[in-house]
Amino acid sequence: MIANIKNYKFKIRNCEDKDYGFVYTLSKKNMYALFVKHWGEWNPKVFKDNFHKKNIRIVEYGAKRVAFFDFEFKDNFSYIHNVQVSTSMQGKGLGTFLMYLMERDTKKYKLRKIRLKVFKDNIARKLYLKLGYKQIKDAGSAVILEKKL
Repeated sequence: MIANIKNYKFKIRNCEDKDYGFVYTLSKKNMYALFVKHWGEWNPKVFKDNFHKKNIRIVEYGAKRVAFFDFEFKDNFSYIHNVQVSTSMQGKGLGTFLMYLMERDTKKYKLRKIRLKVFKDNIARKLYLKLGYKQIKDAGSAVILEKKL
């Protein structure tokens, strides 16, 4: 899939085995401080155990991977496991567009709710609230957000 956002042309494709290093490195770069703050460490084994390439889409700009999202359909809702955008592409509308894609796919799958879990102090939380997500549960250092579609 090709996506044009502002003056950028992105390619979105399925994750392959060769993308593990990219997904791991970008996640660690963006989330390390929050994981250490709230969970005491970054755990590579936990990351690997939760890596399911069938749920992950890779976003490329030119020949470079710049983002990914990890998303799956459950019985009554869809669930966003992870959305990570490289620093160089943040603030350009890519994260908002990826959220739109996941919401669109949720509707296509005939589901009417989409959920995610986010640390309370993660700056991405502001984006989710702006996009209409509402808190449905307090989970200690994180919250569960949901949007009805």
